[in-house]
Amino acid sequence: MVEISDLRKVVGEVKQIEAEEITKELLAQGLDPLKILEDGIVEGLNDLGARFEAKKAIIPDLVKGGILAKACIPHVEAALPKEGVQGAPKGKKILIGTMLSQHNIGKNIVSTFLSINGFDVADIGSENKPWDFYEKAEEVGADMIAVSVMFIPAKEKVAELTDLLKQLGVREKYKVIVGGAITTEKWADSIGADGWGAQAKDGVDLAKKLLKVA
Repeated sequence: MVEISDLRKVVGEVKQIEAEEITKELLAQGLDPLKILEDGIVEGLNDLGARFEAKKAIIPDLVKGGILAKACIPHVEAALPKEGVQGAPKGKKILIGTMLSQHNIGKNIVSTFLSINGFDVADIGSENKPWDFYEKAEEVGADMIAVSVMFIPAKEKVAELTDLLKQLGVREKYKVIVGGAITTEKWADSIGADGWGAQAKDGVDLAKKLLKVA
């Protein structure tokens, strides 16, 4: 019988086939889907990130990790209650995307946590520029803009985004939250963001607080 620790191990080692099979087996055992996601998939991805920082993994491994997560997460989502795990009401829309970078692992996990907690999520993917966030937020009627930041040039672009929203007279219309491995709360405050998350699941707490969801 497999355990969640087995899933964490194969995710960290970027073994997609094994990860997907173990995810399905854990769900078949009746384990809590959220626990499988948090303690298996997310922690495994964190292990992969730690390996990368220690120069024991390379960028292609991170890309594969994103593909792995994208393959496993739908199985978890399908096992969750349709009304959302925490019962957060529909009606609050969050636009989420990655600024400039192609790396989507963190953004995808945040998007999943928000969705399963009942938020209406519009995911615009990767390699976005400030105008893309503004244009899509207007298009979908977002209440919040969530930006994933993966490298230094993207930090400058997030600052441009908050300035752009001010120039267009819509800054008060959107709550803006940021996160990513190279970001800090101090930096987020310096660019005028409304919130910062150290971990993927922090996005849910920020959204509930800033959008006043009980």
